[in-house]
Amino acid sequence: MEKVAFLNLTLNSFNQNDIWKTFFNEGDINSFNLYIHPKERRPSIFSDYYVDNIVPTSWGHFSLVEATIELMKAALKDEENEYFTLISDSHFPLHDLDTTVGLIKKKYKKMTFAKHFSFHTKVKSQKIFKEGVKGHDFGEYNAVCQFFVCRRKDVEIFIKTFEHWSQFFVKEKVIFADEFYFWGVAKQLGMDFEMGQATTYSDWSIRKDSSGKVERNPRAFDKISKGMVDTYRKNGYLFVRKIVPSTFVMVDPLTY
Repeated sequence: MEKVAFLNLTLNSFNQNDIWKTFFNEGDINSFNLYIHPKERRPSIFSDYYVDNIVPTSWGHFSLVEATIELMKAALKDEENEYFTLISDSHFPLHDLDTTVGLIKKKYKKMTFAKHFSFHTKVKSQKIFKEGVKGHDFGEYNAVCQFFVCRRKDVEIFIKTFEHWSQFFVKEKVIFADEFYFWGVAKQLGMDFEMGQATTYSDWSIRKDSSGKVERNPRAFDKISKGMVDTYRKNGYLFVRKIVPSTFVMVDPLTY
C-alpha cells in the first residue's frame, strides 16, 4: 500500500495536539506514517514519532534544510512511504485523515511547489538567497512555500545529492534556505515537478506593528470558525497555519 509520510519540523509536536491526535487515530492507520523533528526532545503525546537524529536548528538558517533531510531519511526507511508532505507545529487539518490522504494522492501525482503567498516577503527573500549562496549560480532565485509535496523518487535524489548541493549555502546566517533549497536543487537537476496548489493556507497580508514596522511573518489566527474552514476547503487547501495554542477553535473539521 502506498502511504503518505507526514514530515513535521517543529519546536516540540503540535500547537493543537488534541486535534492532531484525533486526526491520526480516527483514520486508516495503515495509510500514513508520522515523523517529527523537534527542536528539543521534550516529552509529548507524540514523542514516539520523534526521529532519531536531531540537528540543532535556528530560524531562517540552513539548519532547517538539514532537519528536513533528516525527516526524509527517517521516512525513506519505510518502503511503503510514497508521498511526502511537509507540515509544522502550527498546522491545522481541514479534513479528516482519510480525506487528506486521498486528496494528496489525487492532487499531487508529481512533486509540487507553490508560490510564496507574500509578494513583499518573496522579493526580499530572493535578494537574501543570492547573498546566502556561494560558489554556484542557480540562475534563478525563487521563494516558494516551504510546505511542499514530493514523491519517493524525489526524496531519494534530495538525500543522495545533499552533500554536493549543501556546500554552496552559507551556514549560521538567516537566508530562508527552506523556501529555496529544494525548488532550486530540483530545477538544477531537471527533476520532474510543477508549480501548483499549495497544501497550506497562510495569511501573509501586510500588517504593521505598533511602531509601524511591517510584519514579515504569517498572521497567527485568534480563531478558526466553520466558515473559515469551508472557505479554505473550497480553495483547495488541506491545512491552515499559523494556529497557536491560544487559537479559539470553533469547529471540528474532522466530523463534517
